[in-house]
Amino acid sequence: MKELMPGIFWLNRYSLKSFGNSGYLVLHDKGNILVDAPELGKDEISQIKELGGISKIFITHIRAFGDACNIKNSFGAQIVIHQEDAKLMKGCAADVTFDSEYKLYEDVILIPTPGYTPGSSSMLLKRGKGVLFCGDLLWWGNRDRYSAELMSWPTEEDKKTWFLPDDLVININLLDSDPDKMIESARKLLNYDFDAILMSHPNYPPRARGPITAGAKEMLRKAIEKGKVTQFTLWARK
Repeated sequence: MKELMPGIFWLNRYSLKSFGNSGYLVLHDKGNILVDAPELGKDEISQIKELGGISKIFITHIRAFGDACNIKNSFGAQIVIHQEDAKLMKGCAADVTFDSEYKLYEDVILIPTPGYTPGSSSMLLKRGKGVLFCGDLLWWGNRDRYSAELMSWPTEEDKKTWFLPDDLVININLLDSDPDKMIESARKLLNYDFDAILMSHPNYPPRARGPITAGAKEMLRKAIEKGKVTQFTLWARK
């Protein structure tokens, strides 16, 4: 685990069980929160116990559900998830579901941000300048990578962007995602105050910059203005 900022730890662990999604541990005096649930190693479990355990497991979207049932049993935690994605849970039941903005704690707000999955949600931690946990709504993207992954010939326009740093993009890269809802969700987030964005895949694709700990809201605004979405979906939907 890596402490990204005071009281927020990044579980930078690749777990196939959670489709490679990272997790985050937020220390809170009302009970610590685990955001998403990759499989935990023995050292991580020991560290988390020393930090006060886990009270709530907030799942941003069903593909990040991972090892939530085992973690719930190990720590006596409650699983919190949007009711639409709760329908897809297997192995155990949700303890708390919601379908509109939900106050987990006084300074922790759960925000429905559907589109990637029907029940995708984000978590706003009102600490410092604000920290947004956005699940798979956003990640890092650059056009050159998608041409290669799709095994198609890159266009001349693609070549102009090769080797450029990744930009923050709206992560519409699944055939069952709803692009219109995702863009609407991204715009909705601009109504909240935050300076950091911690996403489910901060270290993927290869040149990804990791979690954004400052200047995140302006990066999101620019992504929306430029219409930055993953090219995979645009190709796959033709």
